[in-house]
Amino acid sequence: MGSRTRFGKSLTAVLIVGALALAGCASAESSGDTRTPPAVGMVGEQASDTTGSVAQLTFSVQALAAVLDPTKTAARGGSGGDELAAVYDVLLRYDGDSNEYEPRLAQSLTANDAGTVWTLKLRPGVTFSDGTPLDANAVVASIDRYNNGRGNGAAVWLEAVESTTAVDPQTVEFRLRTAWPTFPSMLALGHGMIVAPGAGEGEAFKPIGAGPFVLERYTPNEERVLTARADYWNGKPSAEKLKFVALSGSRENLESMKTNGIDIGFLRGNPSAIYDAIDAGYPGYFSILNSGGAELVNNREGRPGADVRVRKAIALAIDPELVGQRGDDGLGLPGKALFDERSRWATDVDALPYDPDAARKLLDEAKADGYDGRLDYVVLQVPNEQAIGLAVQSLLQAVGFTVNIINANNAGDIVKQVYVQHDYDMAHAGIGLYESIPFLGLQTTLDGSSTSNFSGYSNPVMDALLDKLQAADGDDEIRGVLGEIQTEWNETMPSVPTSSVMIYVSWQKDVHGVVPTATGIMLLDKAWRG
Repeated sequence: MGSRTRFGKSLTAVLIVGALALAGCASAESSGDTRTPPAVGMVGEQASDTTGSVAQLTFSVQALAAVLDPTKTAARGGSGGDELAAVYDVLLRYDGDSNEYEPRLAQSLTANDAGTVWTLKLRPGVTFSDGTPLDANAVVASIDRYNNGRGNGAAVWLEAVESTTAVDPQTVEFRLRTAWPTFPSMLALGHGMIVAPGAGEGEAFKPIGAGPFVLERYTPNEERVLTARADYWNGKPSAEKLKFVALSGSRENLESMKTNGIDIGFLRGNPSAIYDAIDAGYPGYFSILNSGGAELVNNREGRPGADVRVRKAIALAIDPELVGQRGDDGLGLPGKALFDERSRWATDVDALPYDPDAARKLLDEAKADGYDGRLDYVVLQVPNEQAIGLAVQSLLQAVGFTVNIINANNAGDIVKQVYVQHDYDMAHAGIGLYESIPFLGLQTTLDGSSTSNFSGYSNPVMDALLDKLQAADGDDEIRGVLGEIQTEWNETMPSVPTSSVMIYVSWQKDVHGVVPTATGIMLLDKAWRG
């Protein structure tokens, strides 16, 4: 493998990202709308000129990162990943069009014939913003720090990677316990955001990276301003400053675009706003978060969902088309499959259908064995989520469940009750499977030993399939294993996907040079306006 790596041959901060999958949704504002989504990728006219400059670009994201530390903030677009990439850069960049990983801070990444030893070469002369060199020792130390801090994906790394060694100042060697063709995906996210040795820890921590920008100031819940580095390895950034803000939603971001209040806006889960932005001619990057809307089921002992018959009855009773009509006026992407039909990873295995008679039969069997049919159902207390919650409640009660809706005041309450305390029977939230990291998304959700396994699901058959997915080489082989995973999902029904979520990172018509990477993170060193 040369300087480009073929992809197909992939705690709390992450849980908040999952909860934000539901918080970003909003009801469409018109009925009878028949607009459909574009293909995943760039939308509209994309100017290729990267020679301009601008004093400041303002990017309204979904949520500002509380801290610019990759171990504490998951590298996900719209919820901290863009800011992390601006400060730390990434070793590799994911190209969604080619499905390949390109060198960024790295000069190359190559594997041996067995796929068990990966050699990373660093670009010469790259420095952190404090002037110290980005060398192999710094990379090893940062990765160790990330794993010790239990950053997203750390458990996967520790299980799969036997050693990480600085061979010489410009070379890092990764020895794996078994072949992992999509290993490069790890170096495009948190593990590939290298924190300088001088960053410190605890209260003394400072976000010191090798990226194009440095932190100027941060006002919690208001703004974060970054300043360009003149000594950035890839040339001084085109924007003197980046300003990150988080307006109250996708529609608000679009309206601010119209009044020139922001330059780049993150639109998520509001199909009407996304279609309006595209129709208005705002270019951008469109992507899909597979299983972004879901009914999460607690599989733990003592909960109704510990009985697979109850879980399958829930799935069979839910009509995603009806839920979509209530939640987004039918403009969304309803479906129970793990991967949307538009996804690169869509399989030919159908999800469980809407079949209330079959649901009723399974529920009756569970009741005959002593289950009382009651479910405590956690739903975010905002209008469209309440509409979804009422639709799901109605569908479940129609087959014999008794559903008690428990209102959550905000996404933080969902995180606490569902993901941390596990105090729920069922909850409306999101699973969230990104196109760039299908293995990592499924492993953290389904592996019985994963700290991010919100449902408590544990199944040795599924664990073996996850191992098979990790070893899969090439798009077709990955899709084949994903089909097997969908089949086992149908048999054991850990939770119930109800929709995929549309994401559109949109920018003004005269903004240039925005470059997407893994999980919808935008790289902004060449971005400018004019």
